[in-house]
Amino acid sequence: MSCVPVETSRIRRSILLSAAIQLGLGAFTAHPYDGRVFLATGYSVAHGGSPYVPMNVSDVFGNSLFPQPVPGIGYPPPWSLVLALSYLFSYNLFPNIILYNLAVKVPIIIGNILLSLLVGKMVMRLTSDNGQSQNAVRFMLFNPYVIYTTTIWGQFDTVSVLLMLFAAYWLAQEKSRLSAVALGTAIALKVIPIVLLPLLIFQEKKRGGLRRPFEYAVYTLGVVALSFAPFLVGWSIKPVLDNWNIHFVRVGAFSPMSILLPFGVHASANGLEILGYLWLPSLVLICYVISRRSITKLSNLILAALAIMLAVSLTRSWVSEQNLNFVLPLVLLASITQGWDKRWVTATWALPLTFAFLHTSPLQMFFLVAPESVLNAISFEQLQSNIIVMTRILLTIIWLIIGLGLLKKTLGSQNTMRIQA
Repeated sequence: MSCVPVETSRIRRSILLSAAIQLGLGAFTAHPYDGRVFLATGYSVAHGGSPYVPMNVSDVFGNSLFPQPVPGIGYPPPWSLVLALSYLFSYNLFPNIILYNLAVKVPIIIGNILLSLLVGKMVMRLTSDNGQSQNAVRFMLFNPYVIYTTTIWGQFDTVSVLLMLFAAYWLAQEKSRLSAVALGTAIALKVIPIVLLPLLIFQEKKRGGLRRPFEYAVYTLGVVALSFAPFLVGWSIKPVLDNWNIHFVRVGAFSPMSILLPFGVHASANGLEILGYLWLPSLVLICYVISRRSITKLSNLILAALAIMLAVSLTRSWVSEQNLNFVLPLVLLASITQGWDKRWVTATWALPLTFAFLHTSPLQMFFLVAPESVLNAISFEQLQSNIIVMTRILLTIIWLIIGLGLLKKTLGSQNTMRIQA
């Protein structure tokens, strides 16, 4: 008979089942755009190329899968290096596109599992309730939205989220340097967590003096700066400089500003440039509100981080569906600690998942194993119909209402952050 506690044994079985499901799904699926970019990037970087210039890999992976050059990647350098390693340990040894695709997904799946365990650990620390902790782990392990946007789609937001939560967790334990390195690495993967830097620096300042917040900022930004080292060995930085504001000049996706699309506004230009930067005053305002409150424990820090993430995500002109992974774990943790209705959590993942289904047909995720012409015939025209487009816009409006409700609850919870005198 196993000496492992029943609870621990059950969690291990859940981890194994989740890993099996994700490995099975991940091997054969990928987003038709992002998947191609990631596969091409891994090959290009492994052979000394830059990930930020168009790549022609039709001679490598076949003209049917890559009929035209693939655009450069749109993320900081570290993920391109991860993709190169995935290529070297898969396709470079055994030329099989499915194996290579699976190798790209393995770090993401590991990140999903570790994120689930960290959320469970945080729930245990916050509530001392083993049952709630296990439920939180299983929720993250089997959540359809998380699995679809990461394992199936191929996006790696949850890896960055994992490090972001570690940064908050370690800071609450006064492990400032570990926290700063974790936050810097999270930012180096996806820039989104940088909006939490003012909050965490402010926390360090409250502990006394200027040295602690200065050191925290130096460690965080130092890690970010280090991640750009590949530009010193030949990667061209010009494409990055030319397109640095790409997410500030586009309107659409899961942003509430999608309501402007029927009026022909697809970019925040022609006098509407301010739309792309509304998140900045929003960030300043929410940081000011939070600075007037006493944040003395991890539960307070989670609520403050959630308030910032909500304020920014609701005012960005472009929000990709998978970006709600930065919000979901925080809503789950806040819901458990504050006793919120579970429907808040459900709305946070069900709305972007429905939007994702309507934005890119799930069938197109199988482009590696099914003829593209068949998948396009089944799904593409349908997704461009006026009814589908208006449904997507309606979902973003509903999310705006839900998000504002969450923001109000976050700032107004009775047991959260008390206003300082």
